[in-house]
Amino acid sequence: MSRVLTAMPAAILALAVLSGCGGNSAPGAPAAEKASATADSQAKRHQIESVRADCMKQKGFTYIAFVPAPHKIGEEERKRDSGDYTAMKKWREKNGYGVFAFYVYPQEYANPMVEPEGGIPEDPNPNNKIQMSFSDTQREAYNGADRTCYQRAVKDATGKKIDSVDDYYEQANARSEQLATRELDGDPRLVELTVSMGNCLKNKGYPIGSTKPSALADRGRLKFEAEKKPLGERIPESMLKKMDMPEGARWEPNLTADQARPYLAREIKDALDDLKCGKDFYPAFTPGQIEVQQRAYQEFGL
Repeated sequence: MSRVLTAMPAAILALAVLSGCGGNSAPGAPAAEKASATADSQAKRHQIESVRADCMKQKGFTYIAFVPAPHKIGEEERKRDSGDYTAMKKWREKNGYGVFAFYVYPQEYANPMVEPEGGIPEDPNPNNKIQMSFSDTQREAYNGADRTCYQRAVKDATGKKIDSVDDYYEQANARSEQLATRELDGDPRLVELTVSMGNCLKNKGYPIGSTKPSALADRGRLKFEAEKKPLGERIPESMLKKMDMPEGARWEPNLTADQARPYLAREIKDALDDLKCGKDFYPAFTPGQIEVQQRAYQEFGL
């Protein structure tokens, strides 16, 4: 059974949530504006991959430019993105916030620690197969070159200076938080709804930290992400450099579905209470949240 880094699902989840909606703008934006934003984001991603491949070639390594197809949104997901109570309730009744459901429903979440039904599909990214053929020494040299090339490619395409892939996502998320703080957390209507939601959760026995709209909306997921992280083993320092990972990175917890179910049960209860208290809040907040998230990721070419 393979091991996965806790840092990776977070980054992948961020990308899926923030840019997975086809790279579109706000739900109500004109079609031409959406198409333009999508095209700009895709153009940046293709430029990044092209520069990255050329740079690796100059360093004597093989890298094949690869841009995965944009995620397509279904009708249920569109409803959830609009803050629709019924659609959100249906999803949360099964998945909670989507933290421990990763283990309880490994096929649906494409948990790489569990072999997919019907066997492991072919990896669409050819570069993973290339790296699998390397020795540890070769992989370390390859990763070092790729890091430098990736930095150059991102700078050329977006003007952003990054240190690593993790730093790239961290900067994009920080930009998203900055936009949310500026455009959402000071909105009088949202602040009013947040106070009501926070009081409701307090009455149900949930501790509330920040009462900012963006913080309260992410309260539940972050709570269970924090609970999950220590369940994974810490990666030995000797391996961190080889894997180009930050200090303190951990393996993704190796939980079976049965082991994860008690966690998910508590998560579902929390998520449903959260939704009930936020019945008026989410329709007002979620569309704007998605718009600023998408805008931040488009700025970074993600």
